[in-house]
Amino acid sequence: MKYLIVTLLFLTFTNTCNTKNAKTASNQEKQIEAQQRVKFLITSLNGKNVAKENLHITIDEERNSISGYSGCNTFSSTYTAEKNSISIGFPMASKMHCEKKVALEDEFFKALSEVNIKNIIKDSLFLKDRNGTVLFTGIVLNE
Repeated sequence: MKYLIVTLLFLTFTNTCNTKNAKTASNQEKQIEAQQRVKFLITSLNGKNVAKENLHITIDEERNSISGYSGCNTFSSTYTAEKNSISIGFPMASKMHCEKKVALEDEFFKALSEVNIKNIIKDSLFLKDRNGTVLFTGIVLNE
């Protein structure tokens, strides 16, 4: 009888540990997936505060794509990256016309075409031109 109780306790303890390990592994996989697709609220564009404009960029490392909202239209593009260097392809955008946002979108897409350096430090995004001038800054949006 003692052996039966000890065996049952052992099996229960082993099963509990395996369940915890499986949950931990699952959480780690979710964290990795989340890091492959990250959405950033753009807080500055060419040094100007644009946080109230709700501009955002989503970087999807699995698909090598970048997408977001440029002030009036949504856009998407592919990119190639090596270390901190990034080259963004020509973006495709929806074709809405927002009279008050034309200048903002023009500036957004011009700056996007000049991006050559991507730095992500903690929860902050820095997109720079080839000279190191910061074109975009952003912070992670948790959705």
